[in-house]
Amino acid sequence: DILKRRKWSLILPAVLVVLLVALVALLLPSIYKSTATILIEEQDIPAEFVMTTVTGYAEQRIQSTQQRIMSSSKLMEIVKRFNLYTEYMERWTTEQLIDKMREDIRLDLISVDTIDRRTGRPTAATIAFTLSYEGKQASTVQRVTDTLVSLFLSENLQVRKRQTTETTEFLEEEARRVRTELDEYEQTLSAFKETHINS
Repeated sequence: DILKRRKWSLILPAVLVVLLVALVALLLPSIYKSTATILIEEQDIPAEFVMTTVTGYAEQRIQSTQQRIMSSSKLMEIVKRFNLYTEYMERWTTEQLIDKMREDIRLDLISVDTIDRRTGRPTAATIAFTLSYEGKQASTVQRVTDTLVSLFLSENLQVRKRQTTETTEFLEEEARRVRTELDEYEQTLSAFKETHINS
């Protein structure tokens, strides 16, 4: 009885809400999102040889790379190159534009449960991460995402080269030190043999 008496009180608001939602959905601008997944590969050098100098936790390396890429200068360069946020250019400061760019970029880690080879304990290991960017123009969003991925990969390559160079220098220095010590021991041994030749 209540439903029969109040059917228009229920139907009219429901129809109005559906129409209002449809109108808002049609009037709002489309937002496009481009996502790239980057797989983290294990190094070729045996971990036992260079554990302290080359390897690092994937999460820490991703975060440090992200900090370098999300610097104001690099983000502003991307904004200018792809002519992003033209509607805000005259009203917003450079810092506001960069903050907006940072909001539109998202980085998510992909982890799996695994057993740590060194300790034998279960742990979560980061095997990949997704990098995405949101914007109003589909082609531009895709190109910005490609640029961000390229920046991540080139930055990682530079870090790896620098770490490899430092490791090589460290190992060469250790080899020189050991060679010097060995020469000193050989000279001491030769002097001892000469002094005690008939013993």
